[in-house]
Amino acid sequence: MNIELQKTGDLTATIKIELLKVDYEEKVNKVLRDYQKKAQMPGFRPGKVPFSLTKKMYGQAATADEINRILSDTLDNYIRDNNLKILGNPLANTEKTQMVDFASEGDYSFYFDIAQTPEFEIVLSPELKVTYQNIMATDKMAGDYLTDIRQRQGNPVDVESVEKNDLVKGDFVELKDDGTVNEEGLKTSGSINISLLKNDDLVTKLTGLKSGETIIIEAENLSDNNEEKAVMLGVTPEEATNVNSKFNFTVTGISRITPAELNEAFFDKIFPGEEIKTEEDALERIKKEANQSFVGESDRKFLNDAIEALIEKANIILPDEFVKRWLVETNPDKLTAEDVERDYEGYSRSLRWQLIENKLIADENIEVTEDEVKDVFRSYFRRPGSEVMDEEMKNRIDGIADSFMKNKEEVGRVRNQLFDKKLLDVLKNKLQPAQENLSYDEFVKLASTK
Repeated sequence: MNIELQKTGDLTATIKIELLKVDYEEKVNKVLRDYQKKAQMPGFRPGKVPFSLTKKMYGQAATADEINRILSDTLDNYIRDNNLKILGNPLANTEKTQMVDFASEGDYSFYFDIAQTPEFEIVLSPELKVTYQNIMATDKMAGDYLTDIRQRQGNPVDVESVEKNDLVKGDFVELKDDGTVNEEGLKTSGSINISLLKNDDLVTKLTGLKSGETIIIEAENLSDNNEEKAVMLGVTPEEATNVNSKFNFTVTGISRITPAELNEAFFDKIFPGEEIKTEEDALERIKKEANQSFVGESDRKFLNDAIEALIEKANIILPDEFVKRWLVETNPDKLTAEDVERDYEGYSRSLRWQLIENKLIADENIEVTEDEVKDVFRSYFRRPGSEVMDEEMKNRIDGIADSFMKNKEEVGRVRNQLFDKKLLDVLKNKLQPAQENLSYDEFVKLASTK
């Protein structure tokens, strides 16, 4: 067997493998002798079929299988032994490789195209100038949230006329097309939550109504959500499905939520165990929690910005024609050459980042251990504040975590999350990004422009 690396470009080459008959003949014959022991043919006892007949029946298939196996092993070993860092995987060169007649049992030459990983340097330093946007809750955001809590914790009181956010109780009477009462139609009692209405005209018609007054309402204007419409009409969702008639709606009562008072009892209920005594304390507490909830979005934006900066800085030159061919040949049922050509910028960007990410993982010794993955599964079942557990509980949780570890898809998902977290920490630490505080609306606007 002879192997030769033929350079075809700065990053591309062809591996030529000359496979001689002596390289595979003995192994093929061994396979055929095993077939001979098991073969059954009329006129011969089991295992007594002549070798020549066995070879005639199975020789080509056995030869093809053995040659393919040898080629695969030879390629893998050559790439590993010569420390070739390749992109994707070798692709058969069908132009140089002649059609193989496995029945001839001769010497063959096979050609495989490869692309080597481009050399590049990654230096993580503040000079990359990536900014980290801290999303900060505004006073208005905190105030609106506190108002909503007070509303949800408030008490209903009866009022004389309808205003925004009121609950209007009333009787529905179905009408005919001519506007007269349908004696066989739906007659029911329900309630309309003004805050749920999407139809502005209906809101206007209801606003200012008093008990005893009647208006005409089209059922389809109550809500696009069938369950909401059913609640307002006072019927089941099934009954409300085909109700699109007009109704006389007579107000029988109006209820309005009086917001809960900002007192010690309210603060203790909403923020149990915390020293919240005043409205100012509550607003600061709300903003702090909101700011923490925004960290994930800030992290994602920073990571995307860092990726773009690293890709631009590395300036990796890819062997584009090989990459395009590799994408098509390894995804024959998903991608065509036209698909790849159209979307190649995205594919090449992803490949460049993959190369950078792999280098960062190696250079920064980023690794995720099996126990770290398992500990994520353990955390699903630990009660908050239960860092100290008895042996029985610990063993029980370990057993559950072990069962999760058998799910390869779930393990892969958690492993990727941990890798991303560790990579993010490295980038934050090494890039030392400038900090910028902005509101959520400002953040959304900034993110949408990139």
